[in-house]
Amino acid sequence: MNEKDLILIKTLYEEQNITHTSKRLYISQPAISDRLKKLEDELNCSLIIRQPRGILFTSAGESLYNYACQHLIDYSKLKQAIQLKKYLTTGTLKIGCSNIFSRYKMPLLLSEFITLYPNININMCSGYSHDRYKDFLKGATQICIVRGEHMWKEKKILLFKDPLCLIAKQPINIKNLPNLPYIHYLTDPLLQTVLDDWWYSNFKEHPKTIIEVDSIETTLKLVQQNLGFTLLSQICTTDTPELFYLPLKDPSGKIIKRNTWLFYRNNYIHFTVTKAFIDFITKKFNS
Repeated sequence: MNEKDLILIKTLYEEQNITHTSKRLYISQPAISDRLKKLEDELNCSLIIRQPRGILFTSAGESLYNYACQHLIDYSKLKQAIQLKKYLTTGTLKIGCSNIFSRYKMPLLLSEFITLYPNININMCSGYSHDRYKDFLKGATQICIVRGEHMWKEKKILLFKDPLCLIAKQPINIKNLPNLPYIHYLTDPLLQTVLDDWWYSNFKEHPKTIIEVDSIETTLKLVQQNLGFTLLSQICTTDTPELFYLPLKDPSGKIIKRNTWLFYRNNYIHFTVTKAFIDFITKKFNS
C-alpha cells in the first residue's frame, strides 16, 4: 500500500462511483478494479460492494478510508515541514575540536555563529587532535577541527598555519636550551613527533625536563614564574604577550608551522546545520 492507493480509496469514498473516480484521477476503470483487488488480498477483506448505481464501502473499507484521510493529512504536514526546513536552519551540530582551537578561536566564533543561527544547538567536544579525529571517523561528529596532518580524503579547509615556538620568561640563547629547565606540555603524539624531530636535529642531549603538565594554562603560568622554557604554538601566547617567544626553524632555516584543518564529509550539502557552519567558517577565515 502506498500514497497512490490511499488517494484512490479517499477519492472512491468521496465519489462512491468507479466511473467518476476514473475520470477524476485519470486512471482506467480496469486499473482501479485491479488495484482494489490487490488491496483486498493484501488486507484479507472486502473493501467495497458494487451496486447498480455505484459502490458501497464495507466496514473495513470505512476503516481504510479513515486511515487514508489521516495518513494523507500527516504526509502533507511532513512535506510542508521538510520544505520549511530548507529555509529555516534548525537542528544539532556536533563538533570535535582540538584543545588549542577551542581555547583561542572557538568562543568568539561560536558566539557569532549562534547569534546568526539561534535555532541551531551546538554540541562540542574538545581534546587532543588525534582523539577528536578518531571520533570523527567513527561518525560521532559532523565537523572536525584538528591540528597537524591526517589522512582525510573528503572535504577539508586549511584554516591557518601557526608557528611552533620556544617560549620563555626572558630572551634566551637557543643554543643553551639543553642546559635550561624544560617545562614539557604533554601534547598529542603528532605534535610531539614534530617537536622531537626539531630537538634532536639541533641537540644531541635530551631536554632537561623538570615538569610535565597536560594543561596549556598551567604550562604558561610556570613559564611566567621563570621556572623554565617550553615549546608551544605561537597562538598559545595570545593571553601572555609579555612572554618571549622565538619561532622554531628546520635545518633549511624555514619556520616550522602547524596546520589547523577543518574536516567534513562530501554529503554535507544535505545537512543544513553543517552547511551553515561550513559557509560561516569559510567566510571568517577567507576574509
